Amino acid sequence: MNQRWITVALFVESFLLYGLGLGIAKYLGTTIFWDRVWVGIGWMVCLQFGGLLLFKNFSKTQAFKNNGQPKPSPFSVEFFLAIAAFASLASITVLMIANGLFTLEVVWVTIVGILVTLVGAKVIRMVEVERFREIVLSFGMAVLIPWFAFLLQTGETHRLLPMITLPIMALRMTMILSYQLSTYASDLSLKNPTLMVRIGWQNGMALHNLLILFAFVLIAFGNVLGVPLSVGMPPMTALLVGSWQIWTMRRIAQGVKPNWRGLVWGGAALYGLVIYLYAYSFWIR
Repeated sequence: MNQRWITVALFVESFLLYGLGLGIAKYLGTTIFWDRVWVGIGWMVCLQFGGLLLFKNFSKTQAFKNNGQPKPSPFSVEFFLAIAAFASLASITVLMIANGLFTLEVVWVTIVGILVTLVGAKVIRMVEVERFREIVLSFGMAVLIPWFAFLLQTGETHRLLPMITLPIMALRMTMILSYQLSTYASDLSLKNPTLMVRIGWQNGMALHNLLILFAFVLIAFGNVLGVPLSVGMPPMTALLVGSWQIWTMRRIAQGVKPNWRGLVWGGAALYGLVIYLYAYSFWIR
């Protein structure tokens, strides 16, 4: 998939997850303050742009190194644009502090969000962190963004947040694994240490299927532990797509010619559908 489309998909995903957090706040009776919504979106977009530009700068430098070419200047166009994005982020942060939006919970979420972004941009590089890079990034997207949107409106956490976001995080991991399986051969030849390469394609396929089952078990448990059935049942219908993904993976493991496009889009559809069904259910009630 073209890198440009991956970037577009990342921002679409971010807005959907932000809308989910707002939907949970609305469902719980919180009045939505739209000035806080736009400030939060601006903060999130600046952070993500900064991270993406730093990653692009790192990738360009690494490509020169791998090709045996002289190391380019670190002060590239991407680097200066990243500095501008982080300067804007700092300005929005000051605005949020001035308006009393930084509760202790918001502070923790923003600090962790910045650390996750720096890990994704490979500014922070530790062996222990690199082993769990996909998990860290999935946590940053699927968990932190809805929490951030919710906390800016309410100022405090709620038990619904982990019940909703943890299965979504598991499904994001399955989406990543389905994509990485489609690029497994090239990643292996280029020595690109994706999660699928690190654990092996057989273990990766098994993990993909287990994560789908785990996600829907969490959704079902959420329905038992306090998520209203009117909200928790619609996402269960996505199990049909999940079952298709598991069946597709099993067929590939048995040697059937894979339909890579169907596998990758199926993983994205499963992840996006669960987010949409949760968000829609919260917003209409």
